[in-house]
Amino acid sequence: MAHTRYSTVAILLHWLIAALIVTNLYLGFRMGFVNGLAKFNIFQLHKSVGITILVFSLARLAWRLMNPPPPQPSTLKPWEKAAAHAVHWGFYVIMIGMPLSGWIVVSTSPLNIPTLLYHTIPWPHFPGVHDLAAGPKASVNHAFDLTHVVLAWGSLGLLALHLGAVVKHQFLDRDPVLGRMLPLARRAPLTSES
Repeated sequence: MAHTRYSTVAILLHWLIAALIVTNLYLGFRMGFVNGLAKFNIFQLHKSVGITILVFSLARLAWRLMNPPPPQPSTLKPWEKAAAHAVHWGFYVIMIGMPLSGWIVVSTSPLNIPTLLYHTIPWPHFPGVHDLAAGPKASVNHAFDLTHVVLAWGSLGLLALHLGAVVKHQFLDRDPVLGRMLPLARRAPLTSES
């Protein structure tokens, strides 16, 4: 029987990835205000959280492709459904593209600092870019550094749209959209009106 809520796995991944993204945005912006060992430690944690986001996001995408989401409430207007669809897929671009671009930036950095996830697990450079000649390597570094920054700011924009929609649906429209992704909310079967 179809349900109106996302699966428990999708809900857990949603909130875990959301918390990790907010944490990593903070760490990324914080790096610009510290120096020395503090900057190195924040940078290493930023890389670790980024790779964690990448792994969980790939798992979430695989889960999503194998487990279609519940149908959107029939109360939504067509433009709201289209906007929700675009924002959700935009988040997948961010959740996967931002860590990948950061990984490429680190792999092409002239500093050549190894990545130890959580100061423990060695993480390799991105395949094919670390051993490029100096000129192409610098070009790749610049392009993906710009991509990483654009995706970071884009994530803030998408987050604002997403949270704005949540507020609109919860407090203005008073429809069931938020309950589809809240942990511990009641899982109700679809009604014939849906």
